[in-house]
Amino acid sequence: MLAKERHSRIVQDVNEAGFVSVRDLSQRYEVTEDCIRKDLRSLEDAHLLERIHGGAAAIRQNIHAYDALSRQDQNIEEKKIMAEKAVSLIHEQEVIYLDLSTTSLRIAEILAEQKRHVTVATNMIAILDALKKQDSVSLIFIGGALNATHDGFTGTLARQALSCLRFDQAFLGVVGVDLRTRSITTYDPDDAALKQAVLERAQASYMLCEHEKFQQEGHCVYAGPDDFSGIISDRLSEQEEKQLRQFGIRIV
Repeated sequence: MLAKERHSRIVQDVNEAGFVSVRDLSQRYEVTEDCIRKDLRSLEDAHLLERIHGGAAAIRQNIHAYDALSRQDQNIEEKKIMAEKAVSLIHEQEVIYLDLSTTSLRIAEILAEQKRHVTVATNMIAILDALKKQDSVSLIFIGGALNATHDGFTGTLARQALSCLRFDQAFLGVVGVDLRTRSITTYDPDDAALKQAVLERAQASYMLCEHEKFQQEGHCVYAGPDDFSGIISDRLSEQEEKQLRQFGIRIV
């Protein structure tokens, strides 16, 4: 195999798995570990990956997609399937929390379509609009300081409103997931603080995470993978699935 072809495959391996080791690459491509280290140096110089101890990691991006409703038209089919999986976990009469997430909005729409008898707490305006006329759904809206960009409410007043609530299940959006540093991120500090408060009050909690979130990151870390009961995702690499299982996370 020519070096150029090997380089292309290494970049693909890193982007799919998030991390690859020098030893695994050496065995996969039947070259020495020194050869792989040289490959990784060249690929890092070309800004195609990041060298770390023992291997290489994918370059993480902050895409600055702050506006929640502008993301509704992205990954529509994936979000629909993820939302259907989430709804399948929800039992009648449960109290659930849906946060600022376009996938959470789709969950709310499915609950309305199915006329499920549940209590939904949320701080997202679009979810309020989707459920406010549904007799089957008991709706609790979390007020606070308006964040128009995220189409919802956060801040101290929102956290205070959570103090008297407990949830059977919570479904939380993520901006980025970095399994190597055990970091789950979002964009806004107030949103991060509210998500932390929800995690403390939920018996079970699920990340709503499209596969691309494993190569993205936000500004604020609000949890680690082991703070969640499970993850609902459209696709995972073998390496990501292995790492998540090591954290004891249910994979949906």
